[in-house]
Amino acid sequence: MMYNNKFVATVKANGKVLREVGDTVYLPFGCEYSILLKNLNTIRAQATITIDGEDVLNGSALVINPACDLEIERFLKDLNKGNRFKFIERSASVEQHRGVGATDGLIRVEWQFEIPQPVYTPRPQPWIQSSGFNVNGALRSVDYSNGDSTRAYAATAISNQIQSMGISAASAHVGTPTMDWAPANDAGITVPGSLSNQRFQTVASFPLEAQKHVIVLQLKGETVDNKVVAPVTVKHKPKCVTCGKINKATSKFCTNCGTSLELV
Repeated sequence: MMYNNKFVATVKANGKVLREVGDTVYLPFGCEYSILLKNLNTIRAQATITIDGEDVLNGSALVINPACDLEIERFLKDLNKGNRFKFIERSASVEQHRGVGATDGLIRVEWQFEIPQPVYTPRPQPWIQSSGFNVNGALRSVDYSNGDSTRAYAATAISNQIQSMGISAASAHVGTPTMDWAPANDAGITVPGSLSNQRFQTVASFPLEAQKHVIVLQLKGETVDNKVVAPVTVKHKPKCVTCGKINKATSKFCTNCGTSLELV
């Protein structure tokens, strides 16, 4: 998980959270993945996502409510359906057809928080007894040694909020190579995968703070051998948009690089 300014961004594959090494996430070539965003703030956040330098939200932004999370698994060209994120090797044929991008393999999440609405708190009167004040209105001393004070809670608030995501060391997947040798080529890109019916709806806009926050994750291939290809049926010989290969009519994924041949 990458944490920054009360916000978490992480990559999931096969339903498990992938653990980063620095800012790098390793996953097998050919697998489909999703991006989990969690807003730990008490105000709403609005986020945009680019993968390999491409705006996957098609000019839109995601709204994450306070203390809530949102998992996105597909390109957002349509509110009702789209292609999942699929990570493939940037092979020689792929590079020859599409070239090499400076931001290949990078997931960039940028967000802004909502401008908080002013909260007016009445000033305590000197003759009213209230928590934290004595009879003359001065702050009274508090013993923080009891373990449940405000100071102790503030020190553990972030760790408690992250634990509330339900992600533990036992359930998190260590997305790093398990072999003791490095793959010949760990460079990869994200392409359209299988069809997803994940749905989104529009909401009213709201004023945002000027300050922007960013998390960047780098995707690298775990191995070069575990490419996943799932053949399905189409009525014509489709050309792959990623590597340019002309595929058989019985293929719905490119037999060379794994990109989906059915695009929304």
